[in-house]
Amino acid sequence: MKYLRYIWPLLLLLSALSCTPDDEVVTSDPKAVLSFSGDTVLFDTVFVTQGSITKRLKVYNPNKKAVRISNITLAGAASSPYKLIIDGVESPVINNLELRGKDSLYILVQVNVNPTDQNLPFLVADSILFNTNGRQQNVKLVAYGQDAVFHRKGAIGTTTWAAGKPHVLLDTVLVREGATLTIEKGARIFANNKAVLLVSGRLLVEGTPAERVSFSGYRRDQSYIHAPGQWEGIRILARSENNVIRYADIRNTMRGIRIGNPGKGTTLIEGCVIQYAFLDGIVAFTSDVKVVNTLIHGFGQYGFGGLGGGNYEVLYSTIANYSNMLQRETPAFVIADFIPETDIKDQPTQLRLVNSIVYSEGSRYTNEVLLEGKITAAVSNNILRSDKYKDVLNVNGNQLNIDPKFKDVRKQNFSLDTLSASSGTALPLPGVTNDIKGINRHATKPDIGAFERTID
Repeated sequence: MKYLRYIWPLLLLLSALSCTPDDEVVTSDPKAVLSFSGDTVLFDTVFVTQGSITKRLKVYNPNKKAVRISNITLAGAASSPYKLIIDGVESPVINNLELRGKDSLYILVQVNVNPTDQNLPFLVADSILFNTNGRQQNVKLVAYGQDAVFHRKGAIGTTTWAAGKPHVLLDTVLVREGATLTIEKGARIFANNKAVLLVSGRLLVEGTPAERVSFSGYRRDQSYIHAPGQWEGIRILARSENNVIRYADIRNTMRGIRIGNPGKGTTLIEGCVIQYAFLDGIVAFTSDVKVVNTLIHGFGQYGFGGLGGGNYEVLYSTIANYSNMLQRETPAFVIADFIPETDIKDQPTQLRLVNSIVYSEGSRYTNEVLLEGKITAAVSNNILRSDKYKDVLNVNGNQLNIDPKFKDVRKQNFSLDTLSASSGTALPLPGVTNDIKGINRHATKPDIGAFERTID
């Protein structure tokens, strides 16, 4: 009997534990994490007045046992434009919150924005952090600080995107076969992460030298201006026909423009600036592409690639690789009658490369031009960096391995210095009388590249 006084408390404890429902027993298993009603809380309401807008986030414990959430916090803490109300308590941080098995709770999220404040970032972002059993999870908070037209995931028919309000691609937008998407001069398109503009119909971009169309990632803070890979880019699909992209700035993409529409007419890209692409500026597969007065720079793979045959014209364009954070393993300009790692090979391939610059800095990229397979080529009056073809292409007005002398590559200024070898050495081409800025080209002695030199 004397031992019962020691055993009795233990028996009472075991009895109590055995009576505790599983959904109230707190587990410390690091695999026991939370799930949410969404990975992003998006405030895409048109903000007509200054004030608070509230959204609701559901937090769910999918486990049989309870979990203890060590803390729920706003990443931006007290400086965040967002506010959290958790279990009726408004606070940027809540500690040691228990959530029973298979149970849930709601968090109210508020944001204060003023749409009339033009200095407000286009994107007002933060995140909610959840720490559970040593694991951190997060839910993004995204609000747009200016009035905009939002395009969600889906397919569209014939329509026009006007200038004025910015257009925001929240996800994949497909232009249906037979439909035309017209983008008016001066329009601004901002793309969410992983967003892509797919074109199975026709894309008509109507920018002008004075009122350019812009495509970019949605982050407008300074550190993101030059950052590649923020959205997927523009893809011309197999059934798409006769696309025209004029005077557009396309940046922050994985691939600027990807084209794969064999036999469906020429895609014209004129007066464009394609920059800060994680992979390719322009890449085409067995397609017909004409590029005129276009600047391509800051790419991680091809500046221009035409693979698997096709008909390619690159006229009065500048493809440059300077001050690039991305380390390339490929030449800047590639034409081939095959597509690597596929059965597509020996395809008819034509190239017309005239009055263009393909150049880079440093000792690593000494061969910026690669022509592989059976190619019918007309290559004249260009400035090219190439050891491989230094004897073969050093004819027809081409200048090999001669610095084109851009004005200020550190500031992405690829216009021409006074002493540039491209000055007055281009071949006049009928129908191309202006440069990328709309400046008249010299009638008899124009300049090589996208920019006609002007007197300072």
